Amino acid sequence: MDVGHEIIKQQLFFRKELRERVYWFIKLRWAAAGAGLLGVGAAHFLTPELPVRPLLAVVFFIILYNLFFLVIGKRLESTKPTEVYPFELFAHAQISLDLFSLFLLIYGTGGLTSPLVIFVIFHVVLAGILLSPLSCYFYALVILTALAGLIALHHHNLVPKTTAWIGEPLFFHSLQYPRVLIPYLTFAAGILIAAYLITSVKVALRFKGREVMKISRDLEISNAKLTSLYEMIKEVDAHTSLKDLLDTATRNAARIMGVKACSIKLLDRENKYLRFASTYGLSQDYLSKDSISVSESAINRQILEGSLYTIGNVDEENRFQYPEDVRQEGIASMLCLPLKVEDRLLGVFCVYSGETYFFSEDDADFFSLMTDLTALAIENLSRQTARTWFLNKAAHQLRSPISAVQSMLKTISGGYLGNVVGQQKDVIVRCEKRLAVLQRLINDLLNLAGKRHEAGPLRLKPVDPVQVLNNLAPLYQGQAATKGLKIEFLIPEALPAVAARNELLDDLFTNLISNAIKYTPSGGRVVVGLSAPSADHVLFEVADTGIGISESDLSSLFSEFFRTEKAKALEEGTGLGLVIVKEILDRLGGKVRVESKIGQGTKFSCLLPVVRLPAAAKPTV
Repeated sequence: MDVGHEIIKQQLFFRKELRERVYWFIKLRWAAAGAGLLGVGAAHFLTPELPVRPLLAVVFFIILYNLFFLVIGKRLESTKPTEVYPFELFAHAQISLDLFSLFLLIYGTGGLTSPLVIFVIFHVVLAGILLSPLSCYFYALVILTALAGLIALHHHNLVPKTTAWIGEPLFFHSLQYPRVLIPYLTFAAGILIAAYLITSVKVALRFKGREVMKISRDLEISNAKLTSLYEMIKEVDAHTSLKDLLDTATRNAARIMGVKACSIKLLDRENKYLRFASTYGLSQDYLSKDSISVSESAINRQILEGSLYTIGNVDEENRFQYPEDVRQEGIASMLCLPLKVEDRLLGVFCVYSGETYFFSEDDADFFSLMTDLTALAIENLSRQTARTWFLNKAAHQLRSPISAVQSMLKTISGGYLGNVVGQQKDVIVRCEKRLAVLQRLINDLLNLAGKRHEAGPLRLKPVDPVQVLNNLAPLYQGQAATKGLKIEFLIPEALPAVAARNELLDDLFTNLISNAIKYTPSGGRVVVGLSAPSADHVLFEVADTGIGISESDLSSLFSEFFRTEKAKALEEGTGLGLVIVKEILDRLGGKVRVESKIGQGTKFSCLLPVVRLPAAAKPTV
């Protein structure tokens, strides 16, 4: 934990407490001064012989120094000092002057027989709450000393006699020495016990406050780390290149863990050598070794066996394969974990610090989570790459022979190889339809593989969704009319540009509109709309009165090759159109929502992020 940060934070916390209370002091003093004026007036009315001028002088003295304190308080408010000391000094000044004024009033209203004696305990309470325990005991001793002084003044008959209007004293029933010592010692015990209780509770509360602040700071750090980790995983998952994925992981790991360097070493196929696949913050000299032999590196061997490996001080270790390189790099401590998915080892993930004993147990736990998520991302990308390669290869291998078969069937159906009679023609037509579906499947596979295979982050640009949809509207109006559907396009004249690419937006609109037409029976209705529900998004919606989708099928709707039973019965399809829609929206940072009821229709709503354009920039079409 950063001790300096903790001290400053505690100072700010207790300064706020002091600042609020010292200003509250000033407000309370106005009320006390008002009550004092009323009290003196009432006492003078009841007892005209009471000398009120000294008492009024004390009250006006309180008003005067309260005005001074008000000015000082405003000045502190404007300068906002970072230290607690000015506020402590301000509180001492107020408590001291208040005690002085209170004892003047006590002296003028009968000394130890005054009913105001009880109010001295409030200053002990306030000092115990706002100031240090030592200050609280100091003021308790000051009060007891002042009371002892009043006893001495009474002994020498130097206190005004006002018992006639006050009545019986509250505490000091006898002022004769030594009988006066009994109430004095009793009162002193009460003052000291009050000081002890107040300071004990205050110390306990401050200790709890520090614990709460520590927990709060730990939660802030954990929240910041988890947020950063979430952003890191989102960025990692967006990559389709292993190199980009690993570079993103090492860069973010160094930043989140607060270290000087980070590396990912991947195993070769024989699991004999580790090679640096990505590094951050390490020099080329350190990376000059082409590979690290697992059998010759005790540290890496231990890590790959599944153990967390941490070194608090590299100078105390002699197990490095290249110890001189580690020291020259300025690495003082390190933390390493194996990258693995289930029982499959992928490599080693390490973070390096220039400080000795830098990594705590919490750091190790958090880095373990980061390592597991990175390993999953690597494995997912490997599987996705293999899957994409297979889709691409299979589609390319199928495209040529299917095109050849389609060409031969056209030759036959055209009568170039002889007359084709009725039943033969029907068979050929059915074959052509099946081959057309297969051709669409191949095209969708190639389209999907192409989107997944595109390396690096997607380069987006401002695209006008209104123009893209306007270009498509005539095509689908004709298709809908041919099928006997009513189609309506609700397109405003202008909308903000979205961050996309023309071909992606075209594919998105095409797949959803063609699906709506395909799965809406004759006589139905399709509504296509664009709108801007907020300044940050454009909404694209396609609603139909078609066959609908059951609630149980909604969760599988964007799975590859998935088609509902009703869709299979109505139309031939590939089961990839909505997968392409989801891929496009994921790459554009958009979202899709589906609402549907069997027999009533379906509504797709797609939110597309708006791009903020400079004044001179214009969206592309």
